[in-house]
Amino acid sequence: MAAQSYTVKGILASLGYPDPLVAARQHARMILLGRLARYEATIHQLEAKWAFSLQKLRMRYTARGDEDSAADDDYLQWQWYTDAAETVKTQHAALSES
Repeated sequence: MAAQSYTVKGILASLGYPDPLVAARQHARMILLGRLARYEATIHQLEAKWAFSLQKLRMRYTARGDEDSAADDDYLQWQWYTDAAETVKTQHAALSES
């Protein structure tokens, strides 16, 4: 039996990706969707914990004389995950368009 020689291009073509860049884009989209799912899960946990919106928690965060380190930490985390989720959505859209 003759030894089979494999190439990256040949393997990707056999998987339905004749262009390696298309395979890379697909993989990147899948990574971004995984990140988005994790970010949104954390956002939903924070929404459930506080039972109100990020905007209301922001108002508490920026209020003078009312310090609550747990609420402040949650606000900063919630805002970070919200911003990160929007970034991922924008990146995913850019990959899908090209």
